[in-house]
Amino acid sequence: MTADLEAVLAALAARLGADAGDPSDEHDRWAVYREALDDPAHLPDLFDVVALEPLDSISLGIVLHLLGSLPPSERPSWIDRLGTDRSRAYATRRAREVAVLQGDSVTALLDDPSVQDSWSDWLQLGLADSSDEPAVLHRLATEGRTKRVRRLASERIRTIERHGPGAS
Repeated sequence: MTADLEAVLAALAARLGADAGDPSDEHDRWAVYREALDDPAHLPDLFDVVALEPLDSISLGIVLHLLGSLPPSERPSWIDRLGTDRSRAYATRRAREVAVLQGDSVTALLDDPSVQDSWSDWLQLGLADSSDEPAVLHRLATEGRTKRVRRLASERIRTIERHGPGAS
């Protein structure tokens, strides 16, 4: 644990009105980070934390949580702050998947048969739960990797047929 991280953690906790706890305890640090994650005002502190946090799993957790709310142009700078090649590769893949979830049309991607094979379970679940595209949902309902993906996609199809697109 560095003095720099301790200072950033203390400042973040003070802005949150929270107790920083024991800075050497990863659970106490995560509790402070977790409280800050949903407020964009704390992004500068969290950006510093990602590079300073000694536990790569915590830094990765912060980045993964934020990817969907960050503008696509800012995602690479967050990913680059991660401490290991493995974490950076994982976060890069997740950023691509977030872009698919947030994209206008997933149906166009289905023209390449290998695309769905490259989708993680996380992305398949996200699409099965939120897509309004019948072709995507039908593909996931029949070819999704897990029973849960296939079930969610089937349920989503029924919901859309009953209530129309955008229904949850």
